[in-house]
Amino acid sequence: SNSAFRAGTLITLSSGAAALCAVMQIVSQDELARHQSPGDLWMAVDGDVYDVSKFARLHPGGSQIIEQYAGRDVTTVFFELHRKDVLVKYAKLRVGRLEGAKDGGGALGEPGAISAVPFAEIPAFQGQHSPYYGESHRRLLQAVRAFVQTELEPIAESADLAGEYLDLELRQKLGRSGMMAIRLGPGPWLKALG
Repeated sequence: SNSAFRAGTLITLSSGAAALCAVMQIVSQDELARHQSPGDLWMAVDGDVYDVSKFARLHPGGSQIIEQYAGRDVTTVFFELHRKDVLVKYAKLRVGRLEGAKDGGGALGEPGAISAVPFAEIPAFQGQHSPYYGESHRRLLQAVRAFVQTELEPIAESADLAGEYLDLELRQKLGRSGMMAIRLGPGPWLKALG
């Protein structure tokens, strides 16, 4: 059943997270600074340390910028140019946690958090005045985003690959949250649009 599938997925993710934590190391500022030459490039972003040695040549902005900032905490510079989603995409490059970094916060923040990265959100959600968006819109965005991040993201990819649908319990939880579960994709209902 989906419940067993969901439970198995969560257990697998928890085990994977535990394994990842066991491999992750605490990286001192001195250790980080030693990785600043071509072919050996580390950077810290929001407390996490990334080995960007191989990625540097693939970086859309060129390898020179990575080489220029390697060996340092580049949190401010990074978030001036990138969305936090980039860190999720390249999480496999993470090699450790910067010594003294606060645990738990991280770039991804709390579920539903509004990003402070410029242009990552509608400007009204980052404090700019808008005649169109108000506090109720901000609360709606945060509530939907938190639900998706905590309830759907952990199971979405594996359920989709397995061809599984949302179980009744999760559909009911969606309903209690004011959302409706739907499936839109290939099927006879799309032929009328064609």
